[in-house]
Amino acid sequence: RNRAVLVHSAAGGVGSMLVQMAKAIGCHPIVAVVGASHKVAACEALGATAVIDKSKEDLWSAASKAAPGGYCAIFDANGVQTLARSYSALAQTGTLVIYGFHTNLPTSSMLNPLAWVRMLVGILRMPRFDPMDLVLSSKSVAGFNLSFFADETRMVGRYFEQILAWVEDGSLALSNVTTFPMDELPRAHDAIQSGQSIGKLVCLTRHAGD
Repeated sequence: RNRAVLVHSAAGGVGSMLVQMAKAIGCHPIVAVVGASHKVAACEALGATAVIDKSKEDLWSAASKAAPGGYCAIFDANGVQTLARSYSALAQTGTLVIYGFHTNLPTSSMLNPLAWVRMLVGILRMPRFDPMDLVLSSKSVAGFNLSFFADETRMVGRYFEQILAWVEDGSLALSNVTTFPMDELPRAHDAIQSGQSIGKLVCLTRHAGD
């Protein structure tokens, strides 16, 4: 049975959790993708079988080499830059999980008219998945946005029970947390947009009376 998993942006807050969860349920190989060399060691420490550094090697050649039979699951928050190739890299019965569109977002000010033009071009270039191919290959594409799970308390409760169990037995841990005071929120945005951060970025609110 194919248990190969690929995680884009694997050194980030969500990606680092996905790597550890994949390890906890016995996936192999677990292929972590990063965009800078200083993130490789962090992913290896999380339990990734292989780490692909996009700044030094071709992503898809390395991904194919790491899992010649394709992937049972690929987690992609990049958007237009990788979605089509992520889908192609799935094995039969594989699932592409989409939970963000980082490369669709502007890296410059939203007030810049060119930023809006680039966003529109990115939307127009988003892949369209062929229903016939989905059926013939038994692949699936799933979208995920936690914002819409507010009423799914029973489902989310079961997930949190499993997450807490992993935390308690040491299978799941925060790899790195960088904090910013709320009045330095622009610095936090700059950090996440830079693509150089590792782990989770957290903005701290002030307690009443502070």
